Amino acid sequence: MAAPDAPQSPSRKKPNTRLVMICAVLGALLVLVVSALLNWPTGGSSRSGGPNQLGQSPAPKVVFSAPPGSCLNWAEPDASDIRQVTCAEPHLFEVTGTADLGPEFGPQAPFPNTEQWQELKQERCVEVSTGFLSGRFDPNGRFSVGAFTPSEDGWVDGDRKLHCGLQQPGPSGKLYPITGSASTMDQSNTYPEGRCLGVNGTAVWDPVDCARPHSVEITGVVDLADQFPGGYPEEKAQDDFLFGRCEEMTGRYAGGPTVAKDKGLVVYWDTLSQESWDAGSRQVNCKVSAQLPDGSGLAPVTGSVKGEVRVGTEPAPRVTAPGEPGAPATEPR
Repeated sequence: MAAPDAPQSPSRKKPNTRLVMICAVLGALLVLVVSALLNWPTGGSSRSGGPNQLGQSPAPKVVFSAPPGSCLNWAEPDASDIRQVTCAEPHLFEVTGTADLGPEFGPQAPFPNTEQWQELKQERCVEVSTGFLSGRFDPNGRFSVGAFTPSEDGWVDGDRKLHCGLQQPGPSGKLYPITGSASTMDQSNTYPEGRCLGVNGTAVWDPVDCARPHSVEITGVVDLADQFPGGYPEEKAQDDFLFGRCEEMTGRYAGGPTVAKDKGLVVYWDTLSQESWDAGSRQVNCKVSAQLPDGSGLAPVTGSVKGEVRVGTEPAPRVTAPGEPGAPATEPR
C-alpha cells in the first residue's frame, strides 16, 4: 500500500553559508518526498503492474461503509487487517469523504495511470479534506491526503469513487499513528523535543534513536501564538524572534549556550507560511544538525547533543529499499 508523504516545511535560518546550504538541502527534500497515492494492495501481480500499484482486488467493505470522520487502522504491511477504530485510538487513516470521478470519466474512459491518479488525488482529495476540515487544511502541515482508489476491475464495472482521507507519513512514506481527530488538532508539522530524524544519504529520514546516525535533533517546540497573538507575522519577524528563542532553547536543552556549536552543530528552525497560519498552525521546531565538509548536504550525526557527539565527514548510506511504502511505522513520530 503506497502512502503519501508529509514533508517537513522548509527551514529558515540567518544568512550564513552553512545554514543556507542546509536550507537548500531541506528544500530539495520537498521534491524528493512528494506524496504518493494510497492504493489498495493486491498482494501479488495485477494487470496494472503488481504490488503497491492499482490492482484487481477492491478495498474491503470497511472502507466503503466508513462515513467522514471515521478512523481506520491496521498493523500488517499490506493492511490486510484493516478495521474501523475510534479516533481516540491510534489510527493511520481518517476518512474525509468521497470524490466522484464520474463526470470526468465516462463509461468508456481508460483506467488512469499512476501519474493521473496522483493528480486526481491531489485535486479532488485535497478539496474533499479541506471541506471536512472547514477550510482549514494546512498544505505544509503534518497531514497528507490519501485515497483508496477503484480497482481496475471495479473501474470497468463503473466504480468512479475516490475514498479520501488524512494520514501522517514520514519521509520514507511509512505512516505514523494519529490519536484524535484531525479536525480538532493543530496541524503544525512538528516533532517533540528530543526526537532525532534519521538520515538517508544527505537527506532527512524517519525518526530514529539519537544513538543511531541521524540528520536532525529537535531541541524545542515554539508556539508562535505566544509572541504573535494577532495576524500572520512575516517571515522576517518570525526569524528575528526565533533566532534568539531557538538559541536559548537549544542551550537549555544541550546543557549550555555554546554546547551545540562546540560539538560542530548548527542551530536552526522552521517558519510558518501564510497558508499554514491561516489553517491554524502555530508551532515550529528548533533543531540542530551539521553539514558535510564539502557542503553537499547534511552530515550523519551519532549521539545526542546532550552527550558525546560524532559528526561524520561522508554521506550516510542511502536507503535503497525502504520497505513497503505506507506500512505502519514502528518508531513514534
